[in-house]
Amino acid sequence: MMNTILFKTFILIITGLSLNLCFSPLAMAAALPADTSAKTPPVHRVVVYYLHNTFRCSSCNSIGNLTQAAVLGGEVENLETGEESRVAPAFQHFVDQEKLSFSFVNVDEPENHHFLQNFQTSSKFPVIAEIKDGEILRFKVLDRVWRLLEGENSRFISYIQQNVHDFFKNL
Repeated sequence: MMNTILFKTFILIITGLSLNLCFSPLAMAAALPADTSAKTPPVHRVVVYYLHNTFRCSSCNSIGNLTQAAVLGGEVENLETGEESRVAPAFQHFVDQEKLSFSFVNVDEPENHHFLQNFQTSSKFPVIAEIKDGEILRFKVLDRVWRLLEGENSRFISYIQQNVHDFFKNL
């Protein structure tokens, strides 16, 4: 009985100390993020989307991975040879300035259905969009990717990169 009372008293003391520590101004300040201001992307930017469905075949996965590598750089695998190669980040300065980004978009998800309407497509393609103040000013569906998927990755990557360059020429 005495051990139970001592144990409960010990638990109450520890709980009280913990609560005091949790609600102390120092502990509460440490729990807050250092910078609470949200970082917003530039109002005028280019976004490369890869529109895809939930189920993706190996070709769909390759198109997404090659498009991402063409925009951001990275490792890619050649479907025909299985060899891996590295793509240099051709647009790093635009990415660093947050003027260019890449995004996978699953159009099967209800919140993403609008992408098909916005870009007037019903298929799985990369799309480049110029966006200013949240409004799409222009876009291009890169519909040649399926034909360029066969063969050397360099043709596919050049196609994506040339279109990104063209968007920045007219930005």
